[in-house]
Order: sequence, then structure tokens, then C-alpha cells
Amino acid sequence: MADTVEDIVEGAVEAVKDPVTLVTAAVAFYFQGPAAAYQVLAASAAAGAVTKATMPKPPSLQGLGADDLRGRGIQFRSPTATREVVYGLVKKSGPILHLEATNDNQDLHVIIALAGHEINSVEDVFFNDQAVRTLAMSHGALYDAQAGTTPDYSANAKLAAHVGLDDQVANTTLVSDTSFTTSHRLRGIAYLYAKLTFDEDVFATGVPNIQAVIKGKKLFDPRSDTTYWSDNPALAIRDYLTNTRYGLGATAAEIDDTAFIEAANVCDETVTINPENAPVVGINTEKRYTINGVVDTSKAPKAIIEDLLTACAGRLVYSNGKYKLIAGEFRTAVKTLDEDDLRGGITIQTKNSGQDQFNAVKGVFVSPDDNWQPADFPSITSSTFETEDNNERSFLDITLPFTTSVSMAQRLAKSALYRTREQLTLQLPCKLTAFELDVGDTVQITNTRLGFSAKTFEVVSWQYSFGEGGDILGVDLVVREISASAYEFDPDLDETIFSTNNTTLPNPADVPAPGLTVSDELRALNEEAISVLLCDVQGGSIFTTAFEVQAKKSTDTEWINLGRAAGNRFELINVEDSAVYQVRARSVTTFGYKSVFTTASHQVVGKTEPPSDVTGLTGNLIGNQYFLTWNAVPDLDLSYYRVRYAAPDGAPTYQNSISLVPKVSRPATSVFVPARNGTYFVKAVDKLGLASESPASIVLSSNISDLDNFTGVQTLTEHPDFNGTFDDVVEIDEDDRLVLDTSLAFDAAPGNFDDAAGLFDGGSGNVDGSGFYYFGNSADLGAVFLVRATANIKQIRVDYVNLFDDAAGLFDNREGAFEGDVNAFDNVDVIMECRITEDDPAGTPTWSDWKQFVVADFRARGLEFRAKLSTLDDQATPAVSELSVQLDMGIHVESGEDVVSGVGAKVITFDTPYKVTPAIGIGAQDLQTGDYYEITSKSRSGFTITFKNSGGTAVSRTFDYVAKGYGKEVS
Repeated sequence: MADTVEDIVEGAVEAVKDPVTLVTAAVAFYFQGPAAAYQVLAASAAAGAVTKATMPKPPSLQGLGADDLRGRGIQFRSPTATREVVYGLVKKSGPILHLEATNDNQDLHVIIALAGHEINSVEDVFFNDQAVRTLAMSHGALYDAQAGTTPDYSANAKLAAHVGLDDQVANTTLVSDTSFTTSHRLRGIAYLYAKLTFDEDVFATGVPNIQAVIKGKKLFDPRSDTTYWSDNPALAIRDYLTNTRYGLGATAAEIDDTAFIEAANVCDETVTINPENAPVVGINTEKRYTINGVVDTSKAPKAIIEDLLTACAGRLVYSNGKYKLIAGEFRTAVKTLDEDDLRGGITIQTKNSGQDQFNAVKGVFVSPDDNWQPADFPSITSSTFETEDNNERSFLDITLPFTTSVSMAQRLAKSALYRTREQLTLQLPCKLTAFELDVGDTVQITNTRLGFSAKTFEVVSWQYSFGEGGDILGVDLVVREISASAYEFDPDLDETIFSTNNTTLPNPADVPAPGLTVSDELRALNEEAISVLLCDVQGGSIFTTAFEVQAKKSTDTEWINLGRAAGNRFELINVEDSAVYQVRARSVTTFGYKSVFTTASHQVVGKTEPPSDVTGLTGNLIGNQYFLTWNAVPDLDLSYYRVRYAAPDGAPTYQNSISLVPKVSRPATSVFVPARNGTYFVKAVDKLGLASESPASIVLSSNISDLDNFTGVQTLTEHPDFNGTFDDVVEIDEDDRLVLDTSLAFDAAPGNFDDAAGLFDGGSGNVDGSGFYYFGNSADLGAVFLVRATANIKQIRVDYVNLFDDAAGLFDNREGAFEGDVNAFDNVDVIMECRITEDDPAGTPTWSDWKQFVVADFRARGLEFRAKLSTLDDQATPAVSELSVQLDMGIHVESGEDVVSGVGAKVITFDTPYKVTPAIGIGAQDLQTGDYYEITSKSRSGFTITFKNSGGTAVSRTFDYVAKGYGKEVS
């Protein structure tokens, strides 16, 4: 047996050998001492191989999105973290490479990897978003944290930055103070080292989240044949293509440096920006394009390059064995083609309205003004395009993971929007006169028949055309319409040019098919809600005079003719909810020509659409009641409203709330509920039982106890030990939570061990529908009193099947939004129940039935409580972390006036006994000099008072009294 705690811990370390456990133990050492670390390590060592077998697998690496951008600033522990590449200026944290406590656990040494390569410099360092270093740090030097923060880390934190040199040496402080040796050089890894000296006031919240603003990779510039730090996107893309460690490893011969130099110059061009977007007042210009972001090397190279190209609206072309970069700008045409350059007919393709065409754009970029977090840049909307699209707004949604300037993000967004308005794509069978063209080149096309006069296109595809004998016939090109205006950012630009620059030669026989949009709505017919299919057509040509529309259910064979009319709206009444309908429409011209049918399918939502969200929720505190009111939901199939409540815990959500009023039937839009601090939620529910998507909520935060004339008598607290009785309910010891039991143990599931759906302890989707937890504590008031009981429940919803496609049943039967909106679920619940007796509970009492309550007044001597846990989803359970009942009694005051004591002891008996002996105040009216009184036999039911003169002889006096306490015994 080990002699000391340190010996035990050392033995546990050898037994565990688990990096996650060791890091957890190190933190416990630092903040709680050796005993806490021993508990962590000893528990893991005892678990042995089973702990490793039940460890969850690391999550799969996903593509770069808003969540990835948010995660940049979080330090984390992961033995499988991939190295990251940093281009430009970035604020980030990273994986913890080493965590060690020394100096009798007074010093904690933390190493955080910033990049998997050499960086230029570490500019700023932050602890929990507070700047603790605001000057660039020399490689390997140790600095004190700067003063002036709250808390002040200057006396308790030292910092050092290593930029990731290939030949860098180990940090001297780590070598001298920790288990590091001179061999621990971390070559090629840029990292930040922090030495934290314990102080319970400074580190009251634990180890701080450590972040740094860094200037990333130094880039080779073919313009000067030098390597230096740069935020030029062209140089960064070239670096990724040529890098042999994390990139594609392309050779210099595979890089078209002429194209990359041209692209780099485009990126470095200066453009004027809106003054209100200027990062520095008075500076209204910026580079056309910059790159500032992080590359996750676990992603596919194609996805990485696509992300990098967003920084410069660029295109990467591989032509003639070389990579060529084209940055987003209009390029002067290198050649003009006409009919003499063609071998055959031109094939024209145009975008359909609403297909790949947008009139507004929105998206996300990384905002330094928002602590380098992903933020929405101001959306761009074109009223001109929206008018052209029949006033139907259609958003293009883009993500710019390497853009940190709001003005640059808007320019990139506007360019992308303009490009979507370029309609024409041509397939050109050309002679060899087009041989000199290359992908990315701009070409002008003149064609009398099409009405083109030096119309500008860009080459998007180039290939040889061979004859039957293998002879080269010419070059086949695919060109796409482009104009200089696509890269203009002039707010006064006439945007109609994007449609008017297309020459269309009218042909009465060439009737374009119309656009077709299908939707449905609910209507009231004979006091019943019915579904109506709405078919909206638009488009055609200048010769179109009418539209013809037909529809049928997808399972039917016969089409229903909805008519031929000049209007744009056609309807099919009383369609079937959830059924799929096929609709087709065609244009009819003045000359009788008809277009081909445009077809569309639509699944009728109708009454299956969730009701509208509740709005206008307000609350008024009236005594100990809270009067909730809200606006009526206009849905025709509305059935009732559901009211739930969540105790205040910092971040209450609907799915973690409990049922308060299950049904408030229409047309009522108000209800009285018990007044409790916390969050009240209201949802609308339709006749199919579907609830509105997002709940209306209101938070009550008031000193409610001051409004009630009550005082606390007893609190029955069950958490965290939960020493009561369980019925289809179990306690998860490691979480100190109550959950519903499962009817099937994990190892009893059929099939292979890892075939069962859901989490390890989820019972493979066999959670019991309900269960009870009976309090280990009960109340005996000693006599019958009026008592108020207030339930306190805190719970969260635990979904054992946390992946959408792991859920049992049909794909679309899963409740809630596809992304798993936390406001979607209300299928688990916890309610409190009470039973009472007026008998001695220690004897043979007669108990009442169990009664549900939130806040209730009882007449009782004995009270017992239980919590009922329930679920409508056999793959989810409520998880109760707090469970208690507060018992209160009303303030009780009795008094007497002008009471004559008589000579001797005067016995005062209260009208109703108190719960405990009250405080008594005496006011004597006719005392003589030297008179005094004595109070004896003071109890909860009365007291005795005797007045005496200065000689100690009993005398009669007149007096008033007031007795104040709480509780009234009732018979």
C-alpha cells in the first residue's frame, strides 16, 4: 500500500495510461489538490480495459462551416487533432499538447498548438477574451502577462511563443520546470506556452481559455523571389499547391507563375470602400482581396482549394500541365469570334428564372469586430432583379471562411450575385482559329443571327474535336456570358444591363415554357379547414396570351384540367394533406402555338404544417399568480395552447422545461399560473397534435416572496444523492441525475454489440414510458396545519439517439426540425405529486390519493412526495438534476387589548396554536414606579403573565399584547 497520496497518484498514472484522464487529473491537481487528482486517476485505473471500450469514438471531421469558424477560438484536448495551416491574420486557439502541474501543484504548464508550420509571429494573447499581451512576442522569450485585466494575471501568468521553426529548440523554462527534456523541441509546430501560478481569486473560474492573434504562414512571392508574411490569396493558394507537407506537392514546373503573378497583382489592387465599413476612421481604401483563415488539413484537397478560392472570387484551372489561377476581375478580350470561325451550329443554354438565379445574397464571414467569430455580413438585395423575378425574393447564401473585412465580404457577395444574372451559355464548334484560346480567357462573339455584336463571354471549357480518321477538326468551346459590370461595385450601376444585354430575336413559333410555382394554403369552407393547391405561372413570351394548367395526384393516371386563362393563378380545391400532386403548365400564344409543359411536384402541407408561432406573450404578476396573455394564432386548424415552465438556470430551453398547463383550449388566449421565477413557454397545437416550431417565452424575475405573507418551514431536498425509492426510474451516479429505466439492457440487444442504435446506456430504444421516484424525505408537521408546498424541478431532455438517421422508424417521422432544434421537443416531462394525511404519519395513517401540483396549499399533518417521469419517445428520457419541495406557512398574528391581569398569574390562550412558539410583545398601560412583569409558560398555544410591584407582590394591571409567528393549527 502506498504511504502517501502522491504515491497512490503515481501508481494510478502508470495504471491508466490514458491522455484524456491524465489531462483531467492534471487540472484536478492544480485547482483542487492531490486528493481530487487521486479520485480521477483511481477511478480510471479501476475501470481498466472497460473504460477504454466504452470511450466514445471521436466525431468525424466535417467541412468548414459556421460551427468550424466558431470553434477556432476554443482550446481543447484531442489526441487525434489534425495540424492546421494559418494564412493571413487570425485569432485562434488550438489543441492542448501538454498539461503538467509542478512546484507542489502551484504551477500549471500549458502548451497550445497554434499551427502545424512556421508562422510569422504571435501578435496578441488573450485569456478568456481579455488581452494579456498586446505586443508581438520574440521567439522563445518568456514574458509576464500584462496588468490591467480583471482578474489581473500579471503576477500569475508567464507567456512564451515559438513560431514553429524546423530547427527550434525546446523551451528552457519547460525543460527546467517540467518533465520536458531538450528533446521536446516541437519542431515545425507553432505553439504558445503559458505558465500559470495558482491563485484562487485569479483562477476562480478554472484554467482560462487561451487564444492568440497570429500572423500565419510566410509565403513565397514569384514577383520578387522572396518569402515573407503576406495575406495575398494568390500567394496562399500557390503555397498550398506546392507544399509537400500539407498541400498537393506540385512542382515549380506545374505552376503557371505568369498567371499567379497576375492574380497576385489583382488581389493587391486598392479599392475604395464605404467609410462606415472602414476598420480605421479616415482610411477608406483596402486591398481588393485578402486571405485570413485556417485550413483544416483533414479535409479533401478539392474542398480546401474551393474554400481558399472564396477569398478572391477565383478559379483554378489546370491546363497544359500547369495550374493557373484567375482572380475575380474582368479581363480584356483576347480574341473575337464570328460566323467564319464556326464549324457548325451554336447550342444556346439559358438559365430558367428561379433555378440558379438569385436577386439577393447573404452569408457569413469572420468578423474581427465580433471577437473574430462568424457573423452575418449585411445582405445585398437588388430591387431591379427582384422586380424581374416577379417580386419573389430569392437568396444566394454563401460562406466566406477566409474573409475578415465586411466591405470585402459585401463586394464578393455582390459579384457572386451579378454572376448569377448572366444567363447565356454557348457551345461553339470552332475551327482551329480558336486554338489560341484557353480556359479563363475572355472572348468577344459576333453573330448576326443571334443579334450578338462583340458580346463578351469567358471560356469555361476547351477541347479538341476529332474526325473519324483521327484528324483534328477544330476546337469545341463552352463559353459563358460575362461583363465588366459583374465586378463593378458602383451603387449607381444600372442593373438592368444584365438582362437587356441579351439579344432575343422573337419567333412566334418558339414559345418558351412558363415558370411554375406550386404551393398550398388552408381555407375555411363551411366552418371546416380545407387545403387548396395553388399553381402560379409566369413568363412565356411577348406573344403569350394565356396559360393552360393541369394537375393530378401522383398515384392517379388522369389529369384534372384547371383551365386556360390569361391570369397567373390556378387552384385545385380540397386536396389531400400529405399527398404529392404533379402539376404541369404551358404557354399559349396569340397564333395558337403552345410551349412544352413545365412540370412540378408538390407535397401538400395543409393541416400537416405546424401552426404559427405564438406572439405577443405578456405576463402580469397578481399576488402569487402570474397572468399570461398572448395574441390569438390565426391558423384555421388551431386546437389549443400548451404552457410549460423552466426553472432559472442560466440558459433555460423549451425541451428542458416541464408541463405547467397541458391545454388552454381555443379561443382562450390567457391563463393564470403559479408565480415563480423562471421562464414560461407557450406553443400552439393544431388538431393533428402538431405544435408550433418555436415557443413564445417570457421570463419572470421578481421578489415574489415579498408579495406573500409566508415564511419557510422546511425544505425537502433529494438531490444530489436521491436516497428515495425507485419505480422504473434509475439514478445515473456519475451525473447525479434521475432518468427513466430501460426495458432492454444494452448487452441484451439482438445482433452485434455495436449494432444497437443510439448511446451506450439508451436501451436500444426501449426507454420506459413512465416511472416514479419516491422522496426519501417526508414531512410531519406535528399537528394539522395549512401549509403551502412549492415544487422545484430542473431537468434536461436526453436523446439516446443523437444522430437523425439512427432513429427508428421512417425518416420523416422523427419529431422536430431536421437540424434538431432544441425548441422542437416537448415529449418528455416531469411532474411533482403529493399525498397527505391528517393522522400521525408514524402510526397507521389514512393517506389521500396522489395529487399533481406545482404550487399548492394543503391541510395536513403529514406530507409525502414523488416525482413522475414520463416520455412519449422510447429513445429519450427526462434527466432530473434538482428535485426539492419547499414548505411554507402563513404569518400568524394574534393580539389582545385592555386585558386586566388580575392579582396573580394571567393565562393567555391563543385562538389557534402556532407551528412554533411566537414572539410576544407586551404593552402595559398603568404601571407604577418599580412595577414589572414576568412571562412564563410561553408556548405555541399561549403564555402566562404576572405583574408585580417594586416589592415583588403580585398586582393587577391592564395591558395589551401582540404575538407574531407562523402557522395555524387547524382541527
